[in-house]
Amino acid sequence: MSEKVKIINVIKQGDNYFATIENNPFYPDGKGGQLGDRGKIDTAEVLSPTEAGIVLSKYLNPGEYFYEIDEKRRYDIAQQHTGQHILSAAFERIASLKTVSFKMGEEYSTVDLDGQNIEEELLNKAQELSNDIISKCIEVEEIYTDKERAQKYNLRKPLSDKISGQVRLIKIDDFDISACGGFHVKNTGNINLLKITNTEKVKGNLTRVYFLAGLRAINDYSQKDSILKNISSILTSGLYDLENKVESLLNENKDYKNRIKKLAEKNAYYLAKDLIEKPVVVNNNKVVYHKKEDETADFLHKYVDLKNYTLIIEDEKNKTFSIFSKNINCKELIEKLKTKNNIKGGGSEVRGNINGDIKFEDILKILEK
Repeated sequence: MSEKVKIINVIKQGDNYFATIENNPFYPDGKGGQLGDRGKIDTAEVLSPTEAGIVLSKYLNPGEYFYEIDEKRRYDIAQQHTGQHILSAAFERIASLKTVSFKMGEEYSTVDLDGQNIEEELLNKAQELSNDIISKCIEVEEIYTDKERAQKYNLRKPLSDKISGQVRLIKIDDFDISACGGFHVKNTGNINLLKITNTEKVKGNLTRVYFLAGLRAINDYSQKDSILKNISSILTSGLYDLENKVESLLNENKDYKNRIKKLAEKNAYYLAKDLIEKPVVVNNNKVVYHKKEDETADFLHKYVDLKNYTLIIEDEKNKTFSIFSKNINCKELIEKLKTKNNIKGGGSEVRGNINGDIKFEDILKILEK
C-alpha cells in the first residue's frame, strides 16, 4: 500500500458500509461487461466497487487512507477481456457472427452471438483461430482518440451515439480493433490459452458461448484431466478406452434394469395373491394396503382385482400414496381427503396420487363415512 485515497462519506448498508470516494481508483463491477476490482482500503476489504462508490467490509472514518488493488485479479480480468475480443473477432471472421453482448463472471465468461444452430465444427474453428492469434504474441495496442477520428478505423462494433469525448481503442494488429475501457493484457501471448466450454440457445435467436481464458482455461484442463484419470482408475480402463468402457457399462446397467423390472413384475403377481388374503374391510370395501419397498409395488395394480379391492400403496420416502380402485371413485376420495388434510393430489375415477402429511389411517377414516 503506497498510494492513498480520500473517503468523503460512509453510510451503513446492510451488514456492510458504502463509501463515497474522491477519484475512485477501483474499477466498478459490470462496467463494459467485465468484473470490477477488489482489494483493501486500510484494513477494510473492498467488496464491490460501483460508479457511485465502494462497498466496504467495515466502517472507516472519512479521511485519507492507503489502498491496495488486487493485481492478480486484475490480470485475470485482462486475460478474459482480451480473450473475448479475440474470440468475438474470430466468430465474425469465420462465420460473420456478431457479438451482441459480453458478460464476465467469477468462474466463466460468455458472449451472445446473433445466430443459432452453431455447429461443433464452427466452434472448433473459432477456438483454433483464437489460440493461433494468442500464440503469435501480438502486441495489444491502446489508441486514444476522439469519436470523429475513431470512425476512420475499421471497428468491429460501431460506436454508440452516447459516446463523447476521448475514445480508447484496443487494437490487435489487423485482426481486431474495438472501442473498450476495460482491462487488457499487453501481448496476446499473455493469455496463454482460450477454451470454449459450452453453448446454449437464448431468447432472441441468439447463441450463448461459454469460454475460459488464461489460467482459468489451464486449470479447467488440469481439473478435467485429473477427473478422467480418477474415473479411468476406478473403472480399471485405459484413458483412451474410457469412452467404450462407459458405454459398455451403461448397456450392462440397462440390461440389469430390464431384468430387475421383469423380476419385480413377477414378484408382484405373487405378492398380490398374499395381500388380497388379508384386506382391511371398511363399509364393505376391501382395502389392500402395501408399503413400497422396491419396484414390485409399481406392478401391483396389474394383479389386484380392482373391481373387488381398493389398492393403496404408500411410498414413505416420497410421502405419497397411490390409490387404485374400480369399486370406489378415486377422484372423489382424493377431493374429500384434500378438504380434511394438508395434502396435494388428483387423478381419475380409477386411480390417483396424493402427497403430503397424511397417514393410511386418515384414508380409512374417509372411507368409513
